[in-house]
Amino acid sequence: MTDTRRRLRGMIADMMGVSGDQAISWTPELPIIYVSNPKAASTTIKHSLKLAQAAHYIQAGIAFERSELPQVPDECLKTRGLCRPARSHRFLISCVRNPFTRALSGYLERVATENPRNYPELRNRKVESFEQHLLALADFRPKRLNMHFRPQHINLDFPNIFYDAIFYLENLSAMTRFFAGITPEFKLETSAPHSQSAGSKLRVHYTDRAVKLVQEIFARDFSLFGYSNNLDDAGVIPGECIAGDRIVFDGSEVSEMALRRPARTARCRAFDATMRYHQLIQMKVI
Repeated sequence: MTDTRRRLRGMIADMMGVSGDQAISWTPELPIIYVSNPKAASTTIKHSLKLAQAAHYIQAGIAFERSELPQVPDECLKTRGLCRPARSHRFLISCVRNPFTRALSGYLERVATENPRNYPELRNRKVESFEQHLLALADFRPKRLNMHFRPQHINLDFPNIFYDAIFYLENLSAMTRFFAGITPEFKLETSAPHSQSAGSKLRVHYTDRAVKLVQEIFARDFSLFGYSNNLDDAGVIPGECIAGDRIVFDGSEVSEMALRRPARTARCRAFDATMRYHQLIQMKVI
């Protein structure tokens, strides 16, 4: 994509009040719309959604094609063609992760083992450590950062967009309970080829300066998603999930959420605007 088109799309996204480059997937028969958040179980979730949709097709005797690659759209997990009437009857979900572990995981996968020059935010910077990586991110506009590096609330456009459920990577059992109320075929099957086991490497890579940089760069992630900004609390789970504006602490309530009609509020208009923006791109208007 040319720089001119990229700037044009950015201007139109700003005019429409949307994030612009969210990765949105949906299952044809399961009432789910998933907004991807890299480095927060996105591969596992897509893989599991594909398997659940495939089980529906098999049970109904419907022929289908499914890519073995979770990130590749197919007849089990689509990225195009979701019309507005279908959106109103689906649950909008995503998943987040502790900013300390997510930031380190993104660095270990995308920078420590790759050429930093692959990323505009890191070009012409000497990046030989996690701290230097964070310094480069701090000097770049947050919305322009690669999705693997930037704050999660930007990836999700939260709280502008209303979510029926945002789950925690540290507590995926809550997601399993939620899906059990929608489809018994759903099983959360781990697919993490890019896992960096960042949670076990925090003390190796975090300097005092790195801690402060993460606290500053991801300040809204800590507050919006309920995480402590103390590195010693990186293993603490904020709750079961986030539903709308609040953190849910009761596991039984998570199970009941899937039995209700998806929540529809005025803020659902924000997601409708996001989908209209994506449709303009799909139709090659912009």
